[in-house]
Amino acid sequence: MHQPTGALPLCVTTTLAAPDTATPPPRAWAAAPAVGYLEQPGPLRVILGSFFYLTIPIGLLVCLLPNNPTVAWLYVWLFGGTHIVLTLSVYGSRANRAYFTKSPRTFLTFIAVPILLLGVSVAMFAFQLGSKWPWIAVLFFGALRAFNFFHLTRQTFGVLQLVKARQKLPQPAWGKKAENASGLFLVLALMLTHAAGGWCPWLMNDCSSLVRIGWTMCVVASLVLFCLTLSYLGTEARWYFTLQTLGTLAATVYLPLYLASLAMHYVEYHVLMVPRIRHQQLDESSRADRAYGWLRARPLLFIGALLGLSALVTSGMSAMSFEQHSGPTYAWGMILTAFDALVVVHYFLEMHLWKFSDPHIRKSLDGVYFTRKPQATATSSTVPASICRRC
Repeated sequence: MHQPTGALPLCVTTTLAAPDTATPPPRAWAAAPAVGYLEQPGPLRVILGSFFYLTIPIGLLVCLLPNNPTVAWLYVWLFGGTHIVLTLSVYGSRANRAYFTKSPRTFLTFIAVPILLLGVSVAMFAFQLGSKWPWIAVLFFGALRAFNFFHLTRQTFGVLQLVKARQKLPQPAWGKKAENASGLFLVLALMLTHAAGGWCPWLMNDCSSLVRIGWTMCVVASLVLFCLTLSYLGTEARWYFTLQTLGTLAATVYLPLYLASLAMHYVEYHVLMVPRIRHQQLDESSRADRAYGWLRARPLLFIGALLGLSALVTSGMSAMSFEQHSGPTYAWGMILTAFDALVVVHYFLEMHLWKFSDPHIRKSLDGVYFTRKPQATATSSTVPASICRRC
């Protein structure tokens, strides 16, 4: 899949030939690592350790300093906003851009729908649709919250498949369905906690019995499925799934702890994006690729740009308002809302950018996370089949 980065060998012939005026084929700037990224112990240790050095401290801050917006802003800026901006790095590759416009399906998925989501979010702010028709705001923000919760559990499910692939243990046929269903029940429990006012329904005196029963059924079902998965998971996968489940369960009791439960989510995304950005194939004949490659080769500038865009995204997360606006504040609010919409775009794109069942995605990541086998060819991938089937 990956082309060599060295100079092309000279072909010496005994006869004169007309100079070749054809455009030389694009040359990749990066090659797959000799050892798969996830086959090394470091990345997984960083992910698992984040529960202790980030999730727990953030949880304590949420409980002890519930009205300190500065700490929350800094946390979301450094981890949340950056993980959203990193998603857009996939557009820095000409090969990806060509694939995104290759067919009506890919154009709709990677170009049209993201633009539509940006447009809807800006229109909600610009025309104050929420204040004119409150039911639109209820549907829009309700769907956004559900999508938010689903995004967390779905990424947990996907990363779990990568952790399982490290150990290569036999899995039952029903395993993935149980893992995925466990997360879906947690999504429902989080939505019921949100509907109850941010606390476990059993802790709210004015909460209906129906919400309490529904919350209990969802939590119990999730825990039962979680225990079933522990029966066949290896040690590393068991640790990962346990820590992620604990964080999400805490948020079903006290919803502000959801901010802490996102810590592992943020860290693992950054950890997984490092090799994807580093080994992303670029085309020297493309001006956009050269510009992106120039920035990528300068880590300090890359991180600075990442933090700058993250600051806009983080500010935009609270830009949407039901109040009327005018003047410069209104114009600035529209700009921030556009960055706020990147959160929605991130949720949507992530459902497709990690689909190993997609031939283009599988080929672009071949040899990055797991070592390429010697017999691998352009038509065969070394990505574990269990991961390819997960989407």
